[in-house]
Formats: sequence, structure tokens, C-alpha cells
Amino acid sequence: MDRESRYQNILITAKSTLDDYSMDEIGKMTVMAAILKMEFSEWIFCGFYRVIKPNLLEIGPYQGNILACSHIAFDRGVCGASASKKKTIIVDDVSTFPDYISCDEKTVSEIVVPLIKNDDLIAVLDVDGNRVGQFNQIDQFYLEKLVSYI
Repeated sequence: MDRESRYQNILITAKSTLDDYSMDEIGKMTVMAAILKMEFSEWIFCGFYRVIKPNLLEIGPYQGNILACSHIAFDRGVCGASASKKKTIIVDDVSTFPDYISCDEKTVSEIVVPLIKNDDLIAVLDVDGNRVGQFNQIDQFYLEKLVSYI
């Protein structure tokens, strides 16, 4: 199945699951991370870093290696850059990203999508891949749509 079809399946599953159950944002993040990782099992990490105080992210619901970074400042790494700019960032090769934070040595590429509610940054969705150039505009489009469900 191609990438777009996989995301279409996720959209249907996520919408029906999140619409049918009353849960807070953390619960929704948990469900979303699980749905995404089930469909894209080849991803190394898929999860959320939540804003816990100004300019600081903390690990939230995720699927992946237990060695995930616990805290990330807005001025560090891809997650921090996405959080501070409130925009999606795609990195084809993390070894070329200034001040990259290595939480898993297998990570080669990354996409980070901000979760914004009422103009406030709530969290970022962080997805790590094991191949150069693993993420593109298709991923950006669908992941941005999916985080809007939260």
C-alpha cells in the first residue's frame, strides 16, 4: 500500500476513534501515536513532546525506544526549532541539522509537526526515520491534519 493510502486509513481510524470517545489531549495524543506507529511500524519513534512551561518540552505519549529524550528546550534540536517557530520541519539527514539532539542513534531523518490550539503551542509530534529523506510533503500534509484532530 502506498504512503497516501496508509494515511487515508489512519485518518478514518483516528477520526472515528477520537470522535467516539471523550478524552483529554493527553489521551488523544496517546491514541494518535499508537495509530500512527501501528500503520508505520518502520518508524523508529513516533510521539509527542508537550509544552510544560515556557520554552520547554517534556516527553509525552509515544511509541518507540525507551531511550527517548525527556526534556527539550525550544533552542535545541529539531523539536525545539519546530516549537519555537510553530511550524513543521522536515530534516532529510539529521547529521546536517545544527544542534541536533540524538535520542536514538538509529535516527537518520525526522519530521516534527507543531500541535497548536487557539494560537498556543500545546505540543509537537516528533517522528523519526531510519533512512535519508524518509519524510516529505505528503507526510507533512497528513500529519498536520492528524494533529488538528487533537
